[in-house]
Amino acid sequence: MLVARAVANVLAGHGVSCVFGVLGDGNLPIVDPLVHEHGARYVAAAREDGAVLMADGYARAGGRLGVATVTHGPALTNAVTALTEAARARTPMLLVAADTAPGDLRNPQAIDQEDVVRPTGAGVQWLHSAESAARDVVTAIGRAFTERRPIVLNAPTPLLGLEAGEPAGTFREDRTPMPAPRDDQVASAAELLADAERPVIVAGRGAMGARDALVALGERTGALLATTLKAKGLFAGEPYDVGVCGGFATTPGRELIRRSDLLLAVGAGLNTFTTDGGRTLAGDPVIVHNDVRPDAFGRWTPVDLRVLGDAGAFAAMLADAAAPKTGWRTGEVARRLSEYEYGDEYPDGSDETGLDPHTVVAALERIVPRERTVIVEGGHAALSEPSRGLSVPDPSGFVFPVNFGSIGLGLATAIGAATARPDRVALAVTGDGALMMNLAELDTAVRAGARLVVVVMNDGAYGYEYHNMLHRGMDTGLSLIPRPDFAAVARAFGATAVTVRTPGELDELKGLVADPAGPVLVDVRLTRAVRTRWFAEHENGLDPAERDYRPRYR
Repeated sequence: MLVARAVANVLAGHGVSCVFGVLGDGNLPIVDPLVHEHGARYVAAAREDGAVLMADGYARAGGRLGVATVTHGPALTNAVTALTEAARARTPMLLVAADTAPGDLRNPQAIDQEDVVRPTGAGVQWLHSAESAARDVVTAIGRAFTERRPIVLNAPTPLLGLEAGEPAGTFREDRTPMPAPRDDQVASAAELLADAERPVIVAGRGAMGARDALVALGERTGALLATTLKAKGLFAGEPYDVGVCGGFATTPGRELIRRSDLLLAVGAGLNTFTTDGGRTLAGDPVIVHNDVRPDAFGRWTPVDLRVLGDAGAFAAMLADAAAPKTGWRTGEVARRLSEYEYGDEYPDGSDETGLDPHTVVAALERIVPRERTVIVEGGHAALSEPSRGLSVPDPSGFVFPVNFGSIGLGLATAIGAATARPDRVALAVTGDGALMMNLAELDTAVRAGARLVVVVMNDGAYGYEYHNMLHRGMDTGLSLIPRPDFAAVARAFGATAVTVRTPGELDELKGLVADPAGPVLVDVRLTRAVRTRWFAEHENGLDPAERDYRPRYR
């Protein structure tokens, strides 16, 4: 068996049934047997960065290994931003990248590929030899899971045509159980809870497996339930779920959390997004932090008590040790949370030039089916309000491809998410500037038949820069860029598309987005007369450095 087929065999043996890529002479010997001998689905992306983003979205929404493939040289350099995003999101992913022959300086695509990958935060696993090739692929897959990041399988093309060595075994992700917290730490946390009247539990991605235990703890101690942005949806359906904690909190959630006297962070990093630059801690709450990583404590926010150990075990032990209290769990609080609707708090600012972005998000919350995957995008109108106002059924239903602070990553990521979860409608909210950066992937979405609704928040500008320049008294004309007719472009690709300019037209979209058979693009024309609430709050907000959060308890 040749090495190229051996690589395909190992991938198939690990359950890889879908791969995203751009073909070249270096990787086609691997893709062909993977598809024709093992029945894997191959989704041909328009660009290499799109392929990596699709694999990233596939992994995040589907909870399994994402796989992309590219050829060598410029194919890999094209993927650098996408790799960095996936690395910062800690996505288990494999990028099978061909490499030019070692020492072949005459090949114009030759470059030190390991040097290219290193700054992204992804790892590199070489195919070292024909004899070791199968084992090297197993190692790469294992590293993707154990290191929780993308691994680039670097495959020198001369090896692919050689006779492979013995078949390798398979990697099985048998996670080592995390140790339980120490009894004395649990007792200290129970004492702090006994003194608290308004506790809030904030769960992050490190608490994904502890949902039931945290719900029981909240019921025992009268605590509200909140999440970090990336764990959005973890407590969906619970009556005392206040949603995301931090800068993207709802109005009642933010007000209640700021009044809390104890914040119990479980598997949450307490970074500047979760604390909203310090604003979340305005009530000076006692902070108890539970995590399995010692380096997580104090990295972003000083805390009063550190509890090292498994999240589920901690929640169960604390529920047993804590005294029962009513806390926040009153009829008034329950009523306020149950009656809250995102759209009720914003007077519609739509005008003759276009729609208010808050009005658009409120309409999407009403009309898009609840079983959905929401993919947001960086920018003025596509990030903060969709993150705040669009609910999801569980954390896998919210995909946040903005860990590197880049725009232009949303559409391709959404194609991967839609491929992983065809049972859900994928809702991608993007900006006009961001869409222009990967517009070609609309063709990929059509060819893939993705059940995808792309909502373009189109203000004819780089919106964040427009409002930033307006606030600074600069020439906003530099940020204004006329766009093509996105609906016409999408239809040319083969997608269904409409343009929306008035509030009444938004609700007319319900039939179009309820059960799409393929991609639907909605070009929403926005007014530039309305700033998003997040931007308005933060342009004149307090400087977190001016506040001093000293821990009072060790």
